Amino acid sequence: MGKLALAFLIGVVGAGLVHIAVIFTMPDVARRNAWGRLAELGKLDDVVRVAALDSAPDSVLASADAPAGDFAFVDPAFVTAGCRFSLTEGPVRIRASQTDPAFWSASIYNRQGDNLYSINDRSAVENAFDLLVGTKDQLVDKAAAEDEPETQIPVEVEMTEGYMTIRVLVDEESKRPAVDAFVSSMTCEVSPTDDALSTNAIPRAR
Repeated sequence: MGKLALAFLIGVVGAGLVHIAVIFTMPDVARRNAWGRLAELGKLDDVVRVAALDSAPDSVLASADAPAGDFAFVDPAFVTAGCRFSLTEGPVRIRASQTDPAFWSASIYNRQGDNLYSINDRSAVENAFDLLVGTKDQLVDKAAAEDEPETQIPVEVEMTEGYMTIRVLVDEESKRPAVDAFVSSMTCEVSPTDDALSTNAIPRAR
């Protein structure tokens, strides 16, 4: 009976220690989600390259001022990039000024990593990567304020902050310069309407 009680006590103490360890590691794990890791690579609205772990240290960046970083889940057959954005100042336009015939796919996530929207080259207009991300009110105001480009696709979301990731296939090395040019031409910037800074702007999260 004494041995059984001792085993039970050891089990309870061990479980308690594991529980305490998990509690202490949770903040660090939370910071290592996609939002946190992109934050380590660049500022808000920076388009940054995301390199695989076995990539060379001199990997080309999507923007010259953005730092490089390694993500274990990146497929080396793809060029991967991303940007974080905030809708507090108005809708955000994420686009590439160049088009590329290679396969690409992009997704919009909220800060917690929930996938809210996905698109690829086949569902884009004229193969153009051109998204206007905003709340319902912001997109309505934007549409009323000016004519939208034919290639631009409105993406309605209900969030304050989010991020975009895009993957572009490099199936032949000869195509890499075109893929690099396509990714390097990407921008992620606020596209405010006349009313975005007043009635329909979302209060900035603190």
